[in-house]
Amino acid sequence: MRRLYKLLVDNQISRREFVQEMSALGVTVASANALVAGAVSDATAAESGDPIERGREVTGTGAELLAESLLDADVNYIFHGCGGGTNRFFDAFVTRPDFKNFLGTNEGQCVAMAEGYHIASGGELGMVIVPRPGLPNAAGNILNAMAHRSSVLVLTARETNEYSNRRGNIELVEWEEVLNPFMKWSYKMEHIERVPEFTRRAIKVANAPLGGPTFLGFAEDLYVTEGTATVMPQRMHEVQGSIEPDEDVIAEVAKLLINAEKPIIIPGLEVSKSNAVEDLVELSELLGVPVAQGLSLFADFPSQHPLSLGWFTRYLGYTRGVDLVIVIGAQMPDPGHYISTGPLPEDARIVHISMDPDMLAMAEPTDISLVSDAGEAIKALTEAVKKQASGRKLRSIRNAHYDVAADYIKGQRDRMMARARRKWDKAPMTNARLSIELDDALEKDAIVVSESLFGVAEWFDFGPDAKMQIGPQPGEVLGWATGVALGAKLAQPDKQVVALSGDGAFMFSNNLWALSRYDAPVLIVIYNNRAYNMNRAFGWARGGAQAELKKDMLTYLGDPDMDFTLLAKAHDIDGEIVSDPADLRAAIERGLAVTASGRPYLLDVRTERWGAGGEHEWHPGISIAELRTRKV
Repeated sequence: MRRLYKLLVDNQISRREFVQEMSALGVTVASANALVAGAVSDATAAESGDPIERGREVTGTGAELLAESLLDADVNYIFHGCGGGTNRFFDAFVTRPDFKNFLGTNEGQCVAMAEGYHIASGGELGMVIVPRPGLPNAAGNILNAMAHRSSVLVLTARETNEYSNRRGNIELVEWEEVLNPFMKWSYKMEHIERVPEFTRRAIKVANAPLGGPTFLGFAEDLYVTEGTATVMPQRMHEVQGSIEPDEDVIAEVAKLLINAEKPIIIPGLEVSKSNAVEDLVELSELLGVPVAQGLSLFADFPSQHPLSLGWFTRYLGYTRGVDLVIVIGAQMPDPGHYISTGPLPEDARIVHISMDPDMLAMAEPTDISLVSDAGEAIKALTEAVKKQASGRKLRSIRNAHYDVAADYIKGQRDRMMARARRKWDKAPMTNARLSIELDDALEKDAIVVSESLFGVAEWFDFGPDAKMQIGPQPGEVLGWATGVALGAKLAQPDKQVVALSGDGAFMFSNNLWALSRYDAPVLIVIYNNRAYNMNRAFGWARGGAQAELKKDMLTYLGDPDMDFTLLAKAHDIDGEIVSDPADLRAAIERGLAVTASGRPYLLDVRTERWGAGGEHEWHPGISIAELRTRKV
């Protein structure tokens, strides 16, 4: 679908060809036509006789045409690095006070800030300007944005047209080609009269379902070249409508669901992006079907709902005897991602619903694969179930499913809490203790950004009427959470925002400088267990020489033992180390008091290493100083 959409907006296939190809993927003609209506370029629309709002003529440099195009698209926040030919963009921004720009000291953090703003704002575009030498730094978090289907536009300066393609220093590669796998669409702008057109197009494609990053290269001579072009309102070029499921196929799914003896639903991020969490709750409660969270950036089902099984894993006891799995808006659980995440229950019928046909039936065969917007599919499935079953039948099915699932879930939660209480006062403290205390201390509508942490999300109350979950990131590139947290706080300044990160992830890259510069009142909590813990725990679970010899070659991070409060202090951010569980709640409240006063605060919390090999501190003892033959 990504390929077809790119061909359509680039005018390389016709409307009819697009509809035919989409129909072959299982998309209804009406849904395909709805996508076409918003996707066609200005020229294609004119040829078809469709009305066009003529916009306004603007005369200025290429940078000024870009700035006016962004303003017409209601893009006011720019997240950016410095150098590499991008500085001249800001000659156009400095005279336009509607823009506010946020500098990052690492280009990956610029992308993370933009993504956080996009997510927490409910879908506003994240705009990033990255210098050419910083594109490799940015690439990791661009990959995260692609995995999360986040609408981010990445802009960079190219060499001037006069000197293009000489392959000098930072032009050794064609950046459009390098970044293309991470992008929905990319283009190099070389002609001033087309700057508004391609800016509109990049924004349109980034925002079009499912969303994703787009890339524009901007030839440097366009900074100073003057020209005249038409700037049109972005709203005239946005994609409207959604892909609805095939009615007959949904009827088949409804029949399977009604007749299943032990079904489960596995939702993913497409459910949240379709604003369909509450619709999924209705479907789940209608038949008493429990829900296991699939791979996602969000809580796609309320985490504390009586029918919430928590994360789907191969170790989830409830899956024994499951005869129907409906995966909606998620990648199919797959042991290729992590050993714990798959496969699906044996002998179960499998239904997979997604807007991304490339992901359908990827991990294993399905009984039904359906291309559809997740929200539309959930609503259609709910109506189809009601149509096929009487009220008495629905109540009978619900009674058969609900109590069995709810009792199992309550029992699991009680056992989890009992295990947590047994180690409640242990030092270093458990992830459970720290997470429970945070959940209790935070306001009900707080935003929790979590990076690469295991055994944390299940202790928080997430959902439409509770806290907002952002992460852990399915893209898995580390150095993400603190950048996302700044963007989220910018989008929602009146909500508490907390950034949770492991010590390993935090050391990859962090956004402390920008959090301090821009007075972003974010509580930063480091789960500091001196290890890349998940890597060791899951890796050693598979066995191998390291596990047998109890020698950790790569994940132990003690020696030196990091004190992150010193790093925070270097950025004029206060913080404290928390080692004693008895001191934890007071430390959290001190941190929240500082954020309420308008400044960030950092808690360096000493937590336990868990899983296979967690008790060991052996690591390769290498000293370069000892290799010397003279003391220099």
